[in-house]
Amino acid sequence: MRGRINRRELLVAGVGAGVAIGLRGTAFAQSAPDSLDFTALAPGAGWPGWACPGVANLGRGGGLGLLEAGSDVFPCDPRPVAFALDRRFRDGTIEAKVHSAGAGTGVVLRRTSPRDYYAAILDSEQSALILVRRSPDGVEELARTPAAALGRPFSLSLTATGARPTTLVASLDLGIGVPLTMQASDAAPALQRPGDPGVLATSRTLFPSQGPPALPALGNIHLLPYGVQEGEAVIASPAGQELIATIRERSTGAFERIDVRPASATQRTRPSVIAATAAPLSRGRVALRVASDVPARVDLEVSTRADFRHSRRVRAGRTDNFEAAVADIAAAHPHRRVYWRARLRRGGRETIGPARSFHTLPPAGSAARATIAVGACASQFGPIFDHIAARRPDAFVWQGDLNYPDTIGPLAQTIDGYAGIWRDFLANPRTAPILERSLFAAQRDDHDYGVQDANSTNIVPWGIRPWDSLMDDRMYYRFSAGVADFWVLDERRHKSDPTLPDTPAKTLLGARQRNWLLRTLAASRAPFKVVCSPCTLAPVAANARDGSWAAGFTAERDLVLAHIRDRVRGQTLFVTGDTHWTMVYDRDGLFEARPCPLGIPTPNDITLTDPQAAENARSVPGVAYADDEKGHVAFIGVGGHRGVARLDLTMLREDGATPYTRRFEEPLKRTDEFRAARRS
Repeated sequence: MRGRINRRELLVAGVGAGVAIGLRGTAFAQSAPDSLDFTALAPGAGWPGWACPGVANLGRGGGLGLLEAGSDVFPCDPRPVAFALDRRFRDGTIEAKVHSAGAGTGVVLRRTSPRDYYAAILDSEQSALILVRRSPDGVEELARTPAAALGRPFSLSLTATGARPTTLVASLDLGIGVPLTMQASDAAPALQRPGDPGVLATSRTLFPSQGPPALPALGNIHLLPYGVQEGEAVIASPAGQELIATIRERSTGAFERIDVRPASATQRTRPSVIAATAAPLSRGRVALRVASDVPARVDLEVSTRADFRHSRRVRAGRTDNFEAAVADIAAAHPHRRVYWRARLRRGGRETIGPARSFHTLPPAGSAARATIAVGACASQFGPIFDHIAARRPDAFVWQGDLNYPDTIGPLAQTIDGYAGIWRDFLANPRTAPILERSLFAAQRDDHDYGVQDANSTNIVPWGIRPWDSLMDDRMYYRFSAGVADFWVLDERRHKSDPTLPDTPAKTLLGARQRNWLLRTLAASRAPFKVVCSPCTLAPVAANARDGSWAAGFTAERDLVLAHIRDRVRGQTLFVTGDTHWTMVYDRDGLFEARPCPLGIPTPNDITLTDPQAAENARSVPGVAYADDEKGHVAFIGVGGHRGVARLDLTMLREDGATPYTRRFEEPLKRTDEFRAARRS
């Protein structure tokens, strides 16, 4: 460790970065200076005039600028880039005096988007200086030469000159003689124009998302140390804290000084659309949400044509402290495809984002068909997502544990870290084909709140504000799809302490949400009510320590079920998640389908702690299907024909099989009742 930043300095800076809220959009939004001399800056969070939309923390301490790379678990970008705002140029140089490189620190030029740039990187693990081109498709190595950090500060620079091709020159000065120089040329179209200068660091959580080839059965080994209480106990031990210190040292680029030397006048940073999603609202409205990499003004262009002829503009306003903006629109053309895209303006320049589309859901009471996919829990993104994309659902309800953000690295457990996590999640190439064409109804479960077994007594700050800005600011909500109404519940934010006695006062929902649920269920005239509940209900062993409507909160469950039996018309179905084995239960008026998990490879917490869970469940009266080997998703098709409302529920397995299907039917109501339903 000689010559590297000491652990105290890193911890102080990490705490400072972790408590920062929205610095990108406020205090440091001005143009970057030509030079950042960290020895002259006071300790704190952020870098003046710089931004970093990735999973990372920017801080200052001990006369150093610290870039902590938060996670190397997919879909997080393991090399987050911090870049200088409004210092965009084509030809010029960036030079950094690096105090310590961790696993790999680099300098960046021509960053034209979050995934397009050139970089010179000193890779400490491979003892090499490498020149790379980053694109949305991955990293292309342009040149390499042996080089090793010597445990002392060094200077690293990158110069870009010309276009079609660009000449790139990297220089590494270790202070022991003639600097090491390396050259390459490249003509990638996206990088033959001005871009931002910046720096990067390399995350090393030491727990990758996939087990090593020699031990493939380990599956998601990053879930074990961070995502369960037993692992957290180990992390809290002296040996665990040494591990955290090693992760911090490996994942941090520490800079003494950064100099930017453009060859000509610089330009304003052009904003990039990192993510764009559409969410169903009540009464046929849709929320269009956009995430940018820098502050911008956002307009949304909406059309019923793919070429955007005869489009209309909807103003979303300025991005917030997390570079997000949202506006809701009326579905003026029910059951038609709507095309939309974001137009970002900054400094008089406009960026047009990629086109997105969605199929508007049929209004309440309509007999038109619609398909809703429902799933939960994924730490890996395998073939189940291809099956979802291929079926092109009108909406995808993902009710919790979207990618286990609390498990993907200790340095990511900050407000800025979670903001980066959700941006990278929404840009996930494995889910992009779904989010580009379907409405996305997201909900939090415990891990999305930043704590396994989250409840009202242990919620952490980074589990709230980044989600509210970038994902959805509704705690609970409902929407209609023709003959079915859907409720999407939050069962963590106001959840009672699980150790309390099991009485009706002990709640998963909180008083306000429970009253809303009971009232709106009774008022709904839809033939089918689909309640998306992250926690399970059926009297089958599941997650007793945490507690759910199946264990520890049964008094509230029975209250809800009695209300449905006595006051709710039509058929009510529950679709649940959280527990990592799939089940269908149908008995005594309770129908529950648990298409969970979407992507948790075995062995996982259930198959390790209760390896007979699914097998034992098959002998329980009312259990129609149980499986703990593969991922599942539920498809709910609704519609009406010849006076009959139909709901078809299909459990689709990751291998493409459909091991369970069930059709429900209810009589269609008269047209005047449908109209009353729409008005209500």
